[in-house]
Formats: sequence, C-alpha cells, structure tokens
Amino acid sequence: MVIKTNELDFEDDLISHLVDLGGTKQWSYLPNIKTTDDLWANFKRIVEQHNQDRLDAPLTRSEFQQIKVIIGQLETPYQAGQFLYGMNGISQVEVDLDNGKHVYLRIFDQDNIGAGDTIYQIVNQIERPAVIPGRKNRRFDTTLLINGLPILQIEEKADGHDAKEALNQMHQYIDERQYTDIFSTLQILVAITPHDSRYMANTTTDKFNTDFAFRWQKADDNKPVFDWKEFSNYMLSIPMAHQMATNYMILDGTPKHQMIKAMRPYQVYATQRVIRKIREHDFSIGKQGIGYVWHTTGSGKTISSFKAAWLASRLPNVDKVVFLVDRIALTNQTVDEYKAYDPENIDESNGGVVTDTANRWILSKKLSKKGNGIIVTSTQKMDSMVQSSNFRPIDKNIVFIVDEAHRSTSGDMLKRIKDGFPRSAWVGYTGTPVFDEHPTTQEVFGDLIHAYTIRDAIADGNVLGFKVDFETTLSDSVLREQYLPEYFKGRYPGMSDEDIEMRIDNMTDADMDDTVEPSVYDNNPKHIKLVVDDIIKNWSKRSRQGKYNAILTTHVGGGKASTPMAMMYYREFKKRDSGLKVGITFSQTTSNSDNQLDNNKDLREAMADYNKEFDTSFGDQDVKDYTAQVVSRLNRTIDDGKYFDIVIVVDQLLTGFNAPQMNTLYVDRTLHGSALIQAYSRTNRVYDMQTKPFGRIVNYRWPHQTEKLMKEALAIYANRDSANIQLELPGEVDVIAKPYEKVKSELKKVTKQLNNFSDGFTGIPQDDNRIEEMYSALRKYNHLMAMAKQDDKYDDKNPDTLLRELGMDVDTEEVLTTTLSNKLKKEVARIHHVDVSQIDLQMEHVKAIRVNYDYLEELIADLMNQYHDDDLETANKTAKEIKSISDKVDNRKYAEQINQFTDDVLNGNVKYSDTYPVKQNEIKKLVSGHNDMRLRNDIFDYKKSWGLTDIEASQDVNKLVSDHVKDADDLNIDGALDEIVKEACVVYRMDAESEEVKKLSKIKYRTHLRRSFKKFADQMVDKY
Repeated sequence: MVIKTNELDFEDDLISHLVDLGGTKQWSYLPNIKTTDDLWANFKRIVEQHNQDRLDAPLTRSEFQQIKVIIGQLETPYQAGQFLYGMNGISQVEVDLDNGKHVYLRIFDQDNIGAGDTIYQIVNQIERPAVIPGRKNRRFDTTLLINGLPILQIEEKADGHDAKEALNQMHQYIDERQYTDIFSTLQILVAITPHDSRYMANTTTDKFNTDFAFRWQKADDNKPVFDWKEFSNYMLSIPMAHQMATNYMILDGTPKHQMIKAMRPYQVYATQRVIRKIREHDFSIGKQGIGYVWHTTGSGKTISSFKAAWLASRLPNVDKVVFLVDRIALTNQTVDEYKAYDPENIDESNGGVVTDTANRWILSKKLSKKGNGIIVTSTQKMDSMVQSSNFRPIDKNIVFIVDEAHRSTSGDMLKRIKDGFPRSAWVGYTGTPVFDEHPTTQEVFGDLIHAYTIRDAIADGNVLGFKVDFETTLSDSVLREQYLPEYFKGRYPGMSDEDIEMRIDNMTDADMDDTVEPSVYDNNPKHIKLVVDDIIKNWSKRSRQGKYNAILTTHVGGGKASTPMAMMYYREFKKRDSGLKVGITFSQTTSNSDNQLDNNKDLREAMADYNKEFDTSFGDQDVKDYTAQVVSRLNRTIDDGKYFDIVIVVDQLLTGFNAPQMNTLYVDRTLHGSALIQAYSRTNRVYDMQTKPFGRIVNYRWPHQTEKLMKEALAIYANRDSANIQLELPGEVDVIAKPYEKVKSELKKVTKQLNNFSDGFTGIPQDDNRIEEMYSALRKYNHLMAMAKQDDKYDDKNPDTLLRELGMDVDTEEVLTTTLSNKLKKEVARIHHVDVSQIDLQMEHVKAIRVNYDYLEELIADLMNQYHDDDLETANKTAKEIKSISDKVDNRKYAEQINQFTDDVLNGNVKYSDTYPVKQNEIKKLVSGHNDMRLRNDIFDYKKSWGLTDIEASQDVNKLVSDHVKDADDLNIDGALDEIVKEACVVYRMDAESEEVKKLSKIKYRTHLRRSFKKFADQMVDKY
C-alpha cells in the first residue's frame, strides 16, 4: 500500500487521474483559474458559447451582471437544485439585453448528460476572500465544474487523516458562507483520502450531519470502496458524476425542511437497473412483471421508488407511471412526500407531475389524459375502477410501481388490475419479500432486481441493529399450574387431565401463536399490570431519560377483536402516576360487526382524553385527523412540542412509519416472518449513534418461542440468498446487539487501555500518537458505556456495581470523564490545529456530574478572605479544591480563568473589593474584571516591547486584540493595522523597549510587527 502524506501531491494525482479516466467527454483541467473572478469569466464564455443562436454579441458587463445576481441570490442548496433543474429539466435565465431585446439563455440541461455540448472542467486551489468580516480567507482544494458552474466540491486529506475531517472542513466553509455567489450551485461535497472517501449532499450549517455521508459501494455485493482511484472511477467519472448531481439527487421540498438529498449507491444501482428494464420492456407482449427491489426497511425505499417513477415517466416508451400503495399505507404523508420530491411542484402550485386521486372517477380521467406524469393511488381504488361496468382495458404503456409489495402478493386484486392494463410493466418495492407463501413476490413481480438486506444496512450504518429482550410476566410454573390447564380444557372440551398434561409438555407453535388461537396472555389483567410495571420501572434507562419514545403493540388471537386489550393497557397506564404521556390509536369500525359498538365507544373515550389533554375537539368525523395528530406527537413533527412517550397500537404504525427519535417497541403479541422484521424496524432509524446505539425490542410472551421466531425471520431477511434458495443461517445473526455480559467484557478491555494510557487515571500521555490512541479508546468507552446504561441488567440505582467490575470507583470515573477528558480534548485540538470546541467527545457519565457553581464561587470568596487573614495553609487547601472542581467545568476557557485567578490570589496579585469580607455574589464580577486587567497588562507589555504605547493609534491595538477571532484575518479591517504600523515606524527606534526590535530596519520592522501582531492576538484569544 502506497502511503501519501503530502496533500498537494495527492491533489495533483487525483486531478491527473480524473483527466485521464478515458472517453471523449471527461474532465478538462484549467490550471490558470484561481479566483472567483476567473470562474465567473469562464462561466460567461460557456453561456455565450451555448447561446450563440440567441446572442448577436458577447454579453456586456451589465447583461452578465443580471445572471450573476440570479445565481448570487440562491440562498440554500435546495434553491440551487431548483435553479439547476429549471422547467422540464432545462435551466434558463431571463436577461434584458442592452439593445432592448428580451432573451432566455440556457444554463443547464438535466438530460444532456455526458453528451452534446455539456462542458466538464476541473479547477483547484481557488482563492476565496472571507465573506464574513473577521473570518479567514480560504483556498478550496478541487472543484468540478459542469457548464462552468461548481457542482461537486472535493477536499482531500493525506493518509493518517479521517475523511470526516475534510467534511468538517467543508462544514466550516458553509458556516462562513463561502459556498455563495458562483459556489452557491454546489450540490455534492466529497471528502477523499488515499484510502477512504465519502460524499454527501450540500446542506445548510444547521442540518450538516456526517452520519449522512456515504462511502461508495460495489454493485454485486454492496461492499464499500476504499481506494481513491476506485472511488473516482465509480463516482467521479463522466457521466456518473453528472448523473449523481442531477438524476440521483432528490429535491426534498418538505415545508420547513427543504433540502437536497444524495442517493446512496445501492439506491442508484437499483434505480439504474429498474430504468434499464423498463426501457427494454416490450409492452406489447403478455409478460408484465419486470421484477422487484428488496431494500430493507429504513433504507430509503420512498426515495428509490420515487426516483425510479420520476425517471420512468420521462422515458419515450412510457405513457404513464402509477405508484400503487396499499390502503393502510395511503396516508397524506405518502402523497406529500412524493409531491415534495417533485421538482416541478413549486411555489405551492399544482403544476407538478405527481397527482393523487380522490376517487375512481378522477383516477380514470387522469389515466386517459394525455401527457406523462405520476399518479399516486391505492390498490383498492384501482381495483374498484377496473371492476366497474363501464371500464374498458386501457391501451397505454403504463408502468406500475408497487410500494410495500409484500402486502400485495395475496388476493385477486393485482390480477384484475393487470388484466385491465394489458400494456403494463410492474415493479415491486419491499423490505420483506414473501418467499414461503403463494404467490411469492417473485411470482407476482418477476425476478429480483436488486437486494440490500438489513445486514448490509447495519454494516453501512444506514440503520441500527436491534437489542432484543425476551421477558415473561407468567413464569413456567404459573403457566403450568394456573393458566394452561384451563386454557386447553377450553380449547379441547372432554380432553383428559393426562392428555392435557402431555399437551402442556409438548406445546406446538400453533399453541403459542396468537394469530391462530387466543393466548393465555390475552385480556389477562395480571399480565397487563406486570407489563406496565416493567415499562415504567425501566423507562428512564430504555428511553435515555425521556430523550426517545416508544410504541406498544398488542394483539388477541382467534379472530377476536384486539382493541379491547389495547384499551386495557391504556386504562392501566391512566391509573398510574408515572408522568408518562401515553396515547392510543386504532381504526374506527364501520363493518357492522359484533364489536363495532364497543370499538367506537373506546375510540371516543381515547379522543375525549386527547381533547382534554391537548385542547382539541376531535369527534367521530375526525378520526383520520386524530390519528394523524397522534402520529405527529410520536414522530415529534408537531409544532407545539408536546410529544407522546408511548403510543399503543394494534396494527397501525408497524409498517412504513418513520420516527428517528423512537427507539423502543414493546411487543405483547406473536410476530413472525416479514411482520416481525417490519415491526422491529420501526425502532432502528439512525438519530444519534451514541445515545441511540440500537433499536430496542422488549417481548412479553413465550420467550423461547419468540426468540426462535426472531432468529427464523432474521435468517431469511438478513440473507440475500433467500431470494434464490431457502437456507437457515447457522449460528447467531449479526444484526442483534451484544448481550450485557459481552458489552461489559469489552468495556473492561477498553477501561484497562485507558488505565494504561493515563498511568492509573492520573494524567494523559505526553506523546501525540498515544494521545490520539487514548482519544480513540475514550470514544469507544463512551459508545460501550451508552449501550451498557440502556440495558435492563444495568443497575442504575447502584452504578458503583458496574464501575467495580470495570476496575474503577465513582471518583476514578469522575476524573476520567471530566478532568482527563477535558485535558485530552485540549491536546487533540492542539494536534489538529482546531479550537477545542470542535472536538466531538460526548462523555458518558455513570453518575451525573454536576458542577455547583455557587459552591465554586463560595470557595473562591473563602480563598480571598483566608489569604487576606494570612491563613495561608487553609488558603492553599481551598485553592486545591477550587482547581479540582474547575477540572470538571466543560467551558475550559472559564475554567482556566478561575485557575489563573486562584493563582493570582495566592501570589498577592488580585485587588480586593471595597468591602471585606468578600462575598460569593461578587466573585463573577471580580474574576471577569481581573481577567480583563490581565489582558490589558499583557497588551501594554507587548506595546512597550514594540514601541506602540505613545502612538496615536495606541488604543486601536487594544480594540483589535480584544475583538480578534483566532486564525481570522480581522486585524486590518479598514486599514487599522496599516495605520498602527505606519505610525510605529516613525518612533520604534526611540520607544521600543526590546533591543532586538530597535535594531530592525524599517522594512524588517514592518514585516516582523505584522507577523508578531497576528501571533500575539491569537495567543491572547487562547489565553483569555
């Protein structure tokens, strides 16, 4: 392996590689473009070249200025994406020419990829002056231009650096508003090192999150690509780079959350294959199934299916695209998401190509209407239309894309719809294909197109693994003695006691499956009470002190209604004084069934409670709106900020529901197969990898049987070979989080490493390499400790127990997670030349560390009074205690000020207040004033050394240093430093106290003073 340690050399290698990738339409390197003005001039030439049919002469300065203003007004990447898309994929700008003509000039064509007159260029080391006064000038590494506009920005790092460092660097540029004017069109950010590369969509500073930066993957096995050349070949070549920035970008126009999203490699591969199959499909022959896409739940199927639908709608051989959803999943959110992704649905207009259908008559009208488009409708509505007496088979090339395809493989609806559309092509999208029932997903849709299993997604960090607990409220002895005999007597009247005993000893899967028969757990008040006891008892641990919320699902077997049991749970929670906000949602019954009256009465009770709690007025006519609002309080999208901790459901929300801040599913029912994977996957959305390390599942029935069913489901849905052959995987599947004992074992190892690094938890290493190693170990410690603290076996009432097992006590752990971690962060910041605030080290405290600032200030007041009274022995002890507490203060600058003030008190360098004794409420003011005085003294000493005390601009020196931002180019705003240097050059030989300064020639004095002044100002920022 070749190690590349020089970033500029690596940059040269990257550019050379991109230029030489091959083909006639690849990147051209422009070595002479180095400034923003150069970029604008290059862009102007390209605009003129592409619009020769509309321009009689080159654009004048005023004409081109109109284009610059339009681009300069793009405030977000989303607005830039809209601009680049334009209308029907062609971006144009409106320009008033000096000769009075009004023209539209073509800027960007979404369809002209890797062909035609599209121009691909590379520039590097572009100089960017600071946009925000006081910030640094910047120099970008490598920028890829398409038709003269910056579209992909690449920052390189040499070997030994994490690719995320380059992403964080670009986050800094975003925060400094560097991606503005001509750089406002950036769509993709790329971080590349010789042996790791990641990409992400450009975003705003508040939405920047490196958890959404992806590695490229190989198409055949989803393995990540690490080598920089291989990454470049896959993603940065033409036409792929252009496609990534256009075809495979999503413009998400969700109100208040507008952003662009870059598709992940597996989404790209699946979409490419789907479009290729549709393009090659012969609509005139009978075979309608194109195939299905198996992408695990949580992997972004909505984005994948939308992009496939969108690209398919633009194919010349396709008349219409129908996105078909099961009625249960057809919510406003589904339609809204598709409309939000529609780049032609702008300014809240109805001009987009995505439309939904209120009824089957509107559906029929839209299908017969000319023009391409995407129709979103339900399977039931489409089936109703084709069964109507006046329906005639539609002779159009129509692509059907079916969401949650695993739910559409039974019944005759799809067969009837297919018969009604003889010239159709069908694609299914599912996270859990049906393999073991007929018809299978393959029989309905055709062969597998692309697979991305739950194991793939967990390995990539796109979803979390699961921590699964198997609890039981009814022990084996209680079941045998109290419940099972009566249970089986009821099921098998006349069976002898001996036969019942034998039945209990040899229970079948059906005996424990509540989809077959009612269970001994069903409607059992004792069981319900014990489940609620367990939830409340462990709520703080499982929810991370309420940071995350949960769903509780229950079900009654034998075809009986399950809502009464859901209400039993709801009422049990209502009895408790737990402080938990608990909601419930289930469907209104309109079937005239035996349980209709009770079901709807229970629903009214739940809505009445909700109305009282949240000041709403939902009634029988508003069940849909009530359900939507309950959901918004669970997924935390409601505006009032009042959220549910737990929502009780029967079947709702167990598929398709997305809530990143939900981490636990409580299961009081039998789940198996695809239903189990779907339900479990509600919990495993990525949010914060440390505080949410896994999706949490707590089962309360038949623990041994439930674990067996889980393993069987995971053996199928974690294994891509399941699409071809059915083989049970040997051993444990790797999607389940480590058990508590394993986590503890790993914690012991990393704690031992930290003990060695810190010499028995007394300090941090002196060597930079070992500092980095300790930092890495401490991050691992935090991750494992977060996992341990959320485990039911962790005793949060007696945390000392775990610490003892790890070889620590409470005091040692406090030193590690405060004093040593703070020192370590400071040293890591020094090594990486960044401010300590940029070091991401979120410490896990077994015992909450709370700094009592009132007590700290009281100690400082005591110290001052003890020193004043000449009680130096006590004063020294107090000073030691002050510094021990300040070690735990997260604000390290304030901690250093306290430590310095303490030292100065003991050295007699602090002025006392007018009254004695000193009181605690005076301390903040005293520390702040003393800090300001020390800064003034240091500045005065510096001015004396360089001969700046008596110049007219002497006070400007104080202001410049006091207002300075470290590393920022803010010392010569409006020529302030120029004036100081100019005046000082006249007097320095007489006024400077430094003999070395006096000996400098005027030319050298000017140069050295400027350099020294910048260094001194940076030092003062660090110090004060």
